[in-house]
Amino acid sequence: MTALQKTPLARLVLFMTCLALAGSILAGAHYYTIDLPQQKTVVAPANSPSDNCQDCYDWCAREHPNSGGCKYNCLIYICGR
Repeated sequence: MTALQKTPLARLVLFMTCLALAGSILAGAHYYTIDLPQQKTVVAPANSPSDNCQDCYDWCAREHPNSGGCKYNCLIYICGR
């Protein structure tokens, strides 16, 4: 046996290290190209309370401009305050 030959255990450790390094590089590339852009483009759902509340106020301003009761009903029943 010459000094250049490696034991099977050393070759296994080298293989596992290379495999772990390749997996880490692929996981990082996947994160930066797929996961991170999707997290940045998250928007609030259309039926969120703040949107419905603002829609109700806008409707009151158009349909009943001088009515405080309309905005009060929005505040109580739509906005939930």
